[in-house]
Amino acid sequence: MDQQYRLQKSDNEEPDDLPDMDDGMNSCCLGDLVVIVNTRGAIAMARGDYPARYGLYGEIRTREFAFHFNPTGEIRYIRGLTRSWPHPWEWLKRTWGNDWVYYTVGLNAGMGRVSDWVGESYIPCLSYESNAIREGTPYSDPGTAAGFSAWSQVYGTLCCTSLDGLSEDIREFVNRVIETNNDSTLIAQAEKLHSIFGSRISVLPPDTRHVDYEVIPVNIADGCLYRCTFCSVKSGMHFRPRTETDILKQIDSLKSFFGINTGNFNAVFIGNHDALAAGISLLNFAALKSFDAFGFGQAHKGVPHMFLFGSAGSFLKSDSRVFETLARLPYKTFINLGLESYDGPTLKKLGKPIDKTMVKDSLQKMMDINRSYPNLEISANFLLGTTFSSEHHTSLVSLLGDIPKDPSNKGCIYLSPLIETVHRDKVLPMFYDIKNRCGIPVYIYLIQRL
Repeated sequence: MDQQYRLQKSDNEEPDDLPDMDDGMNSCCLGDLVVIVNTRGAIAMARGDYPARYGLYGEIRTREFAFHFNPTGEIRYIRGLTRSWPHPWEWLKRTWGNDWVYYTVGLNAGMGRVSDWVGESYIPCLSYESNAIREGTPYSDPGTAAGFSAWSQVYGTLCCTSLDGLSEDIREFVNRVIETNNDSTLIAQAEKLHSIFGSRISVLPPDTRHVDYEVIPVNIADGCLYRCTFCSVKSGMHFRPRTETDILKQIDSLKSFFGINTGNFNAVFIGNHDALAAGISLLNFAALKSFDAFGFGQAHKGVPHMFLFGSAGSFLKSDSRVFETLARLPYKTFINLGLESYDGPTLKKLGKPIDKTMVKDSLQKMMDINRSYPNLEISANFLLGTTFSSEHHTSLVSLLGDIPKDPSNKGCIYLSPLIETVHRDKVLPMFYDIKNRCGIPVYIYLIQRL
């Protein structure tokens, strides 16, 4: 195992391997496989430093691996059960966009604690190029590779094993697993999700970490107000709000697409890159229609969450009526602002059509909103990297260093590293320099798509 994946915790610490019981749970042995259906996690969207088990799922186990599946049969998690797996608290997750993400709870020596980096007890290691400053990949680890190989073997076994004599719910579950998990079906499913939204979702708000990035996406506006030249995740489209008719069509299609899986969600992403600029009327409409359609009010799901992006312009133009309306919604709402820099020449170089005054005013308004509304939380993004001038870093240290500790314990700053290939060793000290001076939490923004 590569040194970067050795942990700062004892290897003897393990989560409880037994699933949480549900009245409808049923299990059987299928050759060397143990099949368990209708298992329900104890807590909706549970957060912790061990493999998440929430909502309704099915499970297949071998002696070496546990595989979790959505209620509709698609594989959801892989976790090793022996010492050949990198660590018992690490796991693989397949997203609805058909990406595999490896969750690690360890860092390189001298890099600090995982929670210092991302605010959680684990770091998602993405299988595609992103902005992470952590070198190395867990996908080359022999234990991880063995997990993928074991899943292929399990799938092949299921396809050629007789299901005669099994209970009806076991047979239905195994048939769903067989039908939904061939590569072409999984790819087609992801493409269908993207077509409903209107495109691939190139970036989720960083605050979606609070629900493990598990959100139902509803698009209320295309394009972006600014279309900054540095940005690699936004489209080149001019900003244009969707219609209420289009939003209702999306919601109906998403309800059909997710089906019984909606019972495992308690969060919505209102997209795309600046939903706040679409106006409070359209935002309120989409939020309420989503709440009803996806059953977010069910008690077992916990507190519903809503996530969206905003720009400095749309945020500063929003008056108290906007935030009062958002505060009345049946969600805990998170708004993430892209501010990028506090240095005028850097903003100009980035093609960001805002100035230092707008950046500072946005931060002050962010603090005011966070103190005033218990169920609203605003966060802000800035860029991090060695390709910028020293003035970018020093001005950011000065700006964020003046933020006092917030007694509301809400809001944070996300620092987004550009994709660095040569000077990653210099980026980490820059991150800690800012983090240690700021009065509110500072984390790395990992650009995760859906």
